[in-house]
Amino acid sequence: MTVLVTGATGFIGLNLLHALDRETVAMVRPSSSTGRLPDDVDTVEADLTDPDSLASALEGVDSVVHLAAAVYDTARMAGTNTTGTERLVEAAAAADAERFVFTSTIGAHPDVPADTGSAYQQSKVASEELLFGRDHPFAVSAIYPTYIFGQRDYRLTRYEHVRPIATNRVLVPPLYTADTYNIVHVDDVVATIDHCLDGATGRHLVTGPNLTNKQVLETIARHTPGTCTVVNVPYTAIRWGSSPRWTCSIGSASPRCRARDSSSGAITAPWMRR
Repeated sequence: MTVLVTGATGFIGLNLLHALDRETVAMVRPSSSTGRLPDDVDTVEADLTDPDSLASALEGVDSVVHLAAAVYDTARMAGTNTTGTERLVEAAAAADAERFVFTSTIGAHPDVPADTGSAYQQSKVASEELLFGRDHPFAVSAIYPTYIFGQRDYRLTRYEHVRPIATNRVLVPPLYTADTYNIVHVDDVVATIDHCLDGATGRHLVTGPNLTNKQVLETIARHTPGTCTVVNVPYTAIRWGSSPRWTCSIGSASPRCRARDSSSGAITAPWMRR
């Protein structure tokens, strides 16, 4: 099996290419930095906006893993995430591909209320209508991860709850917040993609535990450079003092997390690897 991976130089793509025991081709744009790709992975230059380049990239390919997406650039989301997916689907069909694995987001799952104000979620919902709302000559799978963490995230400090750990030696979060986040390790996302390449079709949630504020901060502090200490100060001790300068409402490092396969059980792996 030869697998074409779009978004190959991104966070999930790099982990996927380092882990897959399959013949893979990394689809990259001319401007992409390929220095982090495995040495033995072939690359092909193509762009989701260029159907001719996609046709060339898919020559000899059996399966497609579609990771590429515009996440922060709202102006590009419709063209890249939706129209780009449509062009890739058409190219995969023309190339007689056997499988198409699409990486979505938890908010686009049919059983999860989508945020109508999120252009990213809405672009993913529209992309899935191209996959599950039509007949295709290939098998279709989609995965829905929650909040992904793990190795090779070279832009880790883009997360608002990581920056304070990177810039403070002591952090006192407001531990009275009730919010939790669901966090999954990137290895579980990769394992689920590999499971789909093995033949699992349909929609697959990839989730971990719902985690508390203090525990996730402590885990991030353990696994990122620096000497930040997260101090346990309960709300009763600080409620009459000054307000915290930074507020966090995300979850903790549970020792295990699960990549749930909606059709055939669960894949389990450690949440944070040293």
